Amino acid sequence: MVISVAGHTDAGSLSEQLAEGLLGTLPHRQVASFDVDELFDYRSRRPQVTFTENRFSDYQGPRLDLFEVRDAMDRPFLLLTGDEPDFQWERVAETVLKLVDQLDVKLIVAVDSLGLPTPHTRPVGVTAHGNRRDLIEGMSTWSPNAQIEAGLSQILELRADEAGRDVVGYTMHVPHYLASGRYPQVAVAALEYAGAACELMLPTDELREAARSVEADISRQVEQAPEIAQLVQKLEANFDQYSSTAQRSLLVKQDDVVPDAEELGAAVEEFLRSRPDDVIPGSAEAPDSTETNDGEAPPQQSTD
Repeated sequence: MVISVAGHTDAGSLSEQLAEGLLGTLPHRQVASFDVDELFDYRSRRPQVTFTENRFSDYQGPRLDLFEVRDAMDRPFLLLTGDEPDFQWERVAETVLKLVDQLDVKLIVAVDSLGLPTPHTRPVGVTAHGNRRDLIEGMSTWSPNAQIEAGLSQILELRADEAGRDVVGYTMHVPHYLASGRYPQVAVAALEYAGAACELMLPTDELREAARSVEADISRQVEQAPEIAQLVQKLEANFDQYSSTAQRSLLVKQDDVVPDAEELGAAVEEFLRSRPDDVIPGSAEAPDSTETNDGEAPPQQSTD
């Protein structure tokens, strides 16, 4: 199960971009939804509605939904996405853990993001946490000892750990001067970490293209503002001094040699050839995974 909710730990609009990237690309179906009227304070975070001439439309209210999604290799996983509730965090966490048990989820992966004094000219940093040491050791570029404000993601991870469930979290580091807007780089990084931990093939092509465009735009603005360029240089020096220089990748085991693009392509082709009886996802013969199965929960099977 992958968890990404929009709250105070959502710098760079991570949750929205991650949901768009997954649900807009991969086959999926909704399997559960929370009663938002019980969970949200509408007056503190007023939803948006469109007014055109003399009518209202396109009401964008809060949501918190659980989807079954299938990755590019047709592997199922669950995605909990939406808005962080204002109320009843403990009841939400209890419900999520019941769903984890009911659907036989083997691993919970939470991804979120914080605005930190890091430069956009360096790779997106991460703080890894959780109880699966094989999925977090050597991953963090910065791992402080600090008391922080809690969010639903942190409560879910804490309660899952207390319940003896396998759970990890990856907190992405977004440059603080870019935290209020859409920063595609953070969504790419989050999908890479979540995909590696769950052994899923998740789509990042569109996000990478958007990231290149944002990168070019930022570079132009920095070049035109010497004071910003000076700030970035200071952040670069601080990053290079304090960040980890021996960060481990989940995609490469110890003593492994990183394959090149041709080797990766050949491996994917060989995998597809080894499944002659399978129907190619998205073909006319493939079952429509967006159907609700007459309102029933998805078949109970081991998933992430």
